[in-house]
Amino acid sequence: MTAGDYSQSVPAAERTLDLLEVLAMSSEGQTTAQLLHEMDGSRSGLYALLNTLKSRGYVAAEDGRYRLGPAVWNLLPDRPKELDALASAFRQEPHTIDESVALVWPEREGTVVVAESQPDRPVRVAYRAGVVRPAGGPDAAVIAAGGPGDTTELRRVRREASALHHTAEATEISVPICADGVRPIAALVAGVPSQRTNPETLESLDRHLRQMAARLSHRLGAPVYQPYGWAPAAPLGPSRQLTDEELDEFLQGLWGAQLACVRNDGTPHVVPLWYEWDGEAMWLAASPGASWRGYISENPHVSVTLDEPWSPLRRAFLTGRAEEVEGFAVRGGLRGLRRRLAIRYLGQGAEQQPELNEVEGWAAVRIRPERILGRKGLGPIAATEAAS
Repeated sequence: MTAGDYSQSVPAAERTLDLLEVLAMSSEGQTTAQLLHEMDGSRSGLYALLNTLKSRGYVAAEDGRYRLGPAVWNLLPDRPKELDALASAFRQEPHTIDESVALVWPEREGTVVVAESQPDRPVRVAYRAGVVRPAGGPDAAVIAAGGPGDTTELRRVRREASALHHTAEATEISVPICADGVRPIAALVAGVPSQRTNPETLESLDRHLRQMAARLSHRLGAPVYQPYGWAPAAPLGPSRQLTDEELDEFLQGLWGAQLACVRNDGTPHVVPLWYEWDGEAMWLAASPGASWRGYISENPHVSVTLDEPWSPLRRAFLTGRAEEVEGFAVRGGLRGLRRRLAIRYLGQGAEQQPELNEVEGWAAVRIRPERILGRKGLGPIAATEAAS
């Protein structure tokens, strides 16, 4: 490059941007082997670049995987405190939607993609973190519907609590995320390529996207999910029992557990708790002096209820025996259980808080289920099911 020649690119800058773009495309993070496969250059050069970006907070590493760090979001103007919690909650979501999904935040010129999840499909709608989307998109519409104005389009979005946008290449659906359950602060947008667009696919995508938005709103503190002040009339479908696969998926969800046990005087005792489900047993962490801990030592028979407070109104009822177990019997030990619960319910970084790392006087409790029942819809669990 000659003096005064500004037409040439800078290789080091291009490599840095390439790395950030590769990390932005992966919600699960990338190993060094994967990064070397995606990018040109030497291993030593890649490590030097990663270490430089880590020291500045633009890259984070955990369990051998690299992902975008918090400093990336610090570049956004007027960045509010909810953004970190929301991005963390999005990354922890069980992404069961088999299409591209993006978390977007309002920006002066429209919206900006904060995080994305991509399906393992050769043809998909591409979303990239940091990309600014125009004001005419469906995600901007559901956010704008929370503000002033009374146009036909705004009334339709408020009535349906979602927005739809068709192009020749794809169809996009967007739903609002509401920290207080009512007023949108962000949105989810999902895209379906035109060759896969049909009424059944869009109906299923709309339903799953609403459920995801409700869970994220709940993570931010929303007691309900009623965008624009009322609950959208999403179809509940027929009341029925959950299949084994559906029940296992539901138990993996981010719900609070209501543990019911028996006091020494024979009266019931119910307490809300964090839990972890490993596919075979439910794990709890009992704090020092927790009254329920003493009750289950006298009578280990317990029941646990979980419920989804929005459509499609799934719930589960578990009965079994609770027992304290030694730390070595817990994956990662008692400290590992407490750290996983902190991340699960409070987001990445919560495990660094000293009070969430304490294990002195704590105990791990395992509930081996003797019976688990699951149901969706408004119908009650029938007596014949409860007795089965």
